Amino acid sequence: MKNIQHKIRGSQPGFIGIELPDSYHVLLLDEDNFNSYRREGRYYGQTIEVKDSYAHFQKPVDGSWHVIVEGKENFSPESIHIIYKAA
Repeated sequence: MKNIQHKIRGSQPGFIGIELPDSYHVLLLDEDNFNSYRREGRYYGQTIEVKDSYAHFQKPVDGSWHVIVEGKENFSPESIHIIYKAA
């Protein structure tokens, strides 16, 4: 697979870290934009910078969100580690 998605729900403030085997693209999309992304339509979201195989960002506290990890070639979801930390 060339991308994986992980749904997060807003609640308590905190941070999310993602350990990646290589430098992939990481996107944070709300529910409407995720649906557009799945339909290969126009979408708007936040691109998360990946440095040294790690991405880190503040977790949204309202609504439902999707973290998308995109790779240039197929990769296994088992190689991605998502870490939650409370604020």
